[in-house]
Amino acid sequence: MATGRHDRTPNRSQTSAKLKKASQLSTVSPTAPLTRRDRLKGHWPRTFSWSAIVVLFLAGSGLAGAGWLGIQLMVNPQTLLWMNRLLPNWIPIPVTGLKPPQTLDEVRNELTQAGRSLGEPLPLGKNISALDHKTTVSDILLPVLAQRANCQSDCEQIVELRVYQTIPTRQREQRLQLLDQLAIVGPDESFVLAPLINAGDTHQGSTRSLPLMMLNRFEGKVPAQGVWLNLSGRWLRGDNTIAYGQVLHYNSSRMHLHPMLEWSSPVGQDPLWQNVTGDSVPELIVDQTIGMEPQFQIYQVKPRKFLASPLQLEPILLLETAIDDGTYSNGLLLARSGLWSTGLQWLQSVQQRDRKGQWPAAAQAQKVLIQLHAQATQRQADKAWASPSQQVLANLSDGRWGRALTVFTANTENSLETATLLKSDAGRLQNRVDAALRVSPLQTDVRTWGALLVAAQQGRKAAIVWLKKQPRTTSTEIARVTALITRLTAPSVDETALATLPPGQLVGTAEALTAINAATWLKPKQHPVLKLGEQQAWYRVQLAGFQDGKSWRFSGASLGLPTNASADRLWQQLGLTADPSLSIVLWQSDGQQQTVSASIKAVRINAGKLELLAAGEVVPRAIAQTDNTLRPLAFTESALHWQTPETTQLSDWLEQQPEWAAYALPTLIQELKHIGKLPFGRALTWNELESSGIGSSPVQLATLTGNNQPDVIVTIDLEPQHGQTTPKAAKRLANRSRTLLFSATGTLLYSECSTESGLTYLAIANLGNEGGSAIVASSSENYRFLRWSAKRKRFE
Repeated sequence: MATGRHDRTPNRSQTSAKLKKASQLSTVSPTAPLTRRDRLKGHWPRTFSWSAIVVLFLAGSGLAGAGWLGIQLMVNPQTLLWMNRLLPNWIPIPVTGLKPPQTLDEVRNELTQAGRSLGEPLPLGKNISALDHKTTVSDILLPVLAQRANCQSDCEQIVELRVYQTIPTRQREQRLQLLDQLAIVGPDESFVLAPLINAGDTHQGSTRSLPLMMLNRFEGKVPAQGVWLNLSGRWLRGDNTIAYGQVLHYNSSRMHLHPMLEWSSPVGQDPLWQNVTGDSVPELIVDQTIGMEPQFQIYQVKPRKFLASPLQLEPILLLETAIDDGTYSNGLLLARSGLWSTGLQWLQSVQQRDRKGQWPAAAQAQKVLIQLHAQATQRQADKAWASPSQQVLANLSDGRWGRALTVFTANTENSLETATLLKSDAGRLQNRVDAALRVSPLQTDVRTWGALLVAAQQGRKAAIVWLKKQPRTTSTEIARVTALITRLTAPSVDETALATLPPGQLVGTAEALTAINAATWLKPKQHPVLKLGEQQAWYRVQLAGFQDGKSWRFSGASLGLPTNASADRLWQQLGLTADPSLSIVLWQSDGQQQTVSASIKAVRINAGKLELLAAGEVVPRAIAQTDNTLRPLAFTESALHWQTPETTQLSDWLEQQPEWAAYALPTLIQELKHIGKLPFGRALTWNELESSGIGSSPVQLATLTGNNQPDVIVTIDLEPQHGQTTPKAAKRLANRSRTLLFSATGTLLYSECSTESGLTYLAIANLGNEGGSAIVASSSENYRFLRWSAKRKRFE
């Protein structure tokens, strides 16, 4: 049958032939191009499989890695020297491009030209040479120092660390090859202050970097892998000496120095390596304790995927539970809130209950961290504190609620001190109460302290409302807590608790008055009208120190007396007699003293300060007109007993005590350079010091530090050096001297050239009523009485 042009039905035989031909083509030529229809149906060649994709990916990665290695070899070849140890000796990475080896002097000279200096080298131990990877050599760490701006002492900070390696040489002088270097930037001020600052404080610290001054190697129990280093600094903020720094790790197998973490310690302690978890690798402990609040950070050494530095320090945290258990979670909650001992007990109960099961390493780490804090709070609670409020706080911090109530209710004084403690709570005690009640809401002692906290800060009504909201509150409990709250709201001054001063235990600064307003002063009822006798003048005395019946207080305070107290009551509480005598010492321009006698006539509390009104002898005009910055010193007879220390000349003392001179003389010279008494820039011989008049300076011996050895007091006259001061400054310097105090071993303890530059030493006195020996010094505001603190190792 014939077909037309538009008949598209293929002939059966033709179709079979085409299919057979296509099959033959597919068999013979696997790589034949696919038709568009085949591609749309997703038919791909069989050989284009996943193995081909993997090969292409590996080839691309190899090219990328080779490119990276090439760039590193051009930019910083020494960073790849460690790879020599992975390669055969006949194909090492070339070391071209390294800085030529240098001697130590050459390194020092190069730094000097750049305005920097070289610190003390620190050995890092033996290693295999990075150049021929077979010779045994030594790795050395060299700190680079730079001068701090606007600095007067300890002005060199570490700004860079360099790792050098000794190279084999036949020359006498050792040569060093630079392998690695690390720029050093100290931690931010805000980071260092973080442990001391509450979240609500307005001043959170700045972003300025604090200097790192010291470098040392951790010794003793340290991880075996590599070398662990500590960069540190010290910062005096108020009464706190804060230590801070960075921990670094040197990987000797990769010749790489890497910073691991920054740290800060308000107690001034460097980190310590100690094995506390029982693991084979010790942990790093940072002490951030503040007062009676223990705070420890524990870091564990963990591996990481970084060839140059394969280790990292991970902190042990209490945010996530290591065991999915309600009791365990409650223990962590209590610990995070400060109830460390209670939290530890909850964790121990879980461990005892699951004794057959395996205790996870993460749980052991959390338990150890809590245990370390619990040991600190337990020691504080077991300690006998002189202050009742401290005893209460120590017990509350350790979760001893009932024992704290016993101290609180012991007497009125304890209750009033505790009230002050509760008012000043910034949330630490409240957090403990909330956590304890969240876990066990029916603890009556805890609820009592919760109510006392609310009463001290918000009042009695708010406390009762809070207590009634607690579950299962009874009328008996409300009555008992209400009775305890009344102890907080008792009068602020109790007759039996008022401080009673022994007669005459008063010291202060006197000021002559031309006239007085008698209405502003309080005198006892039986005393005569305030008026002067012949040849008398009025003196106002502002208290600088006084005896409160227990100890000396060195501040102008009102002794906690109410502002509306009567004169008779003030008179009685101060222990004043009917007409108490007073001595007023005036200082002449030549340093001589002139004493006038006076008697106390009246008292008053002015702006929270206790002031005395005395009538005494008129000061001679010649003395009154003396241009002297020292204020008149007023004191009662039994308050101060002046010492007359043994005196000799500095030159004689140095000759008699050569060992003391070897330690103290360099420090003395450095202190005098700070104030321009001696020139900078060169070492001075003793003959030059003698010619400047320093050898004739007086030296006094007095026992102030309590070690049964006399301390050495050196007073240097500030005669102006020619061409160094203006006439005005010379006159000012010539009118006073500077005093320094050294220990019997030559350690500097007190210096008016630096640390105590705002003070002027006057004398040594014994304070009455077993107050001990003290330095009497004058400041811009009042007199200071400095006694040695064995705990802080300084005068305060």
